[in-house]
Amino acid sequence: MKIIRLVLILAWLIAPTLSSLVSAQTTNQLDADAKKEGRLVLYASAAVPQLQMYFAAFNKRYPFIKTEYYRTDKQKLLSRILLEHRSKQHLADLVHTSVIETHIAKTRGALSRHVPNEAASYPSQYKDHEGYWTSVYASGTLMGFNSRQISRADAPKRYEDLLLPRWKNVMGLDNTKIEWFAMLLKLKGRSFMEKLAAQNPQVMAGNTNLLNLLAAGEFAVTPGVYEYSVEVLKNKGAPVDWVGLEPVIVYTVAVSLPAQPPHPNAAKLFIEWLLSKEGQEVINQYGRVPIRDDIESKYGKILKQHKLLMTDVDLGQKEVEINETLRQLFR
Repeated sequence: MKIIRLVLILAWLIAPTLSSLVSAQTTNQLDADAKKEGRLVLYASAAVPQLQMYFAAFNKRYPFIKTEYYRTDKQKLLSRILLEHRSKQHLADLVHTSVIETHIAKTRGALSRHVPNEAASYPSQYKDHEGYWTSVYASGTLMGFNSRQISRADAPKRYEDLLLPRWKNVMGLDNTKIEWFAMLLKLKGRSFMEKLAAQNPQVMAGNTNLLNLLAAGEFAVTPGVYEYSVEVLKNKGAPVDWVGLEPVIVYTVAVSLPAQPPHPNAAKLFIEWLLSKEGQEVINQYGRVPIRDDIESKYGKILKQHKLLMTDVDLGQKEVEINETLRQLFR
């Protein structure tokens, strides 16, 4: 009995060491296999400067991999991924886009299952339960306001406040924020959205465009703008500020493997790096909200001040219906 107990104690003591050795061996093998492939092609909807920051840091650590990217907006990116999948053109090694478009690609069979080692420490709501994608960073939508026209005390504090008479004809909305519109519709209902449309907001495309016009005084408030964008503009001296209408609607950007990537090991190595503390620090430096809890993120602090509502990952399945609803409401 004593011998068995001793064996169990020894096993418990050396298990972490064995686990570390196995992990190190796996990582070393992945490095070697990726080096043999020597190339990585990333399909992404993130901004070009952000992708360039990724590769500058990644290539510094892994100079033996030649990296390149194809970048377009998320809807066009999804169309290209699905087209190449149907025509059996396997060009992309990685997909890096909104979790909604990623989920559509998954349901169409265009992704392969891959569970990164680094994903083990990520909260479950930021991972596909079947192992097809892992979220890399989050974006929350706040309400921006022109601080010359109104004070923080007078700014709307709840979604219902947007329906007050004083905000009629002085509101701007970005009609590309499908996630925000869809989740607000789900949260508040059709009647609320009809009343919001009756406020006669200026509807246009583009987060940056909307904020620049807000700063210029074209309107007083604009709900549904990304937290980092309004804060950056504010820090540059623009007369803008923000309020978090709760729940703050949040969506994430994920990373995943296509069904048959030409360079799977280089792709897996990049995923491990992007999810690691080093990769997440790069995301933080660019001004996005990393998922890891061990990163000090100023924009993450903004989101943590509020009650959050995660966007439904299957939203893309209803995109045609949602777009038609928005078209009818905000003509």
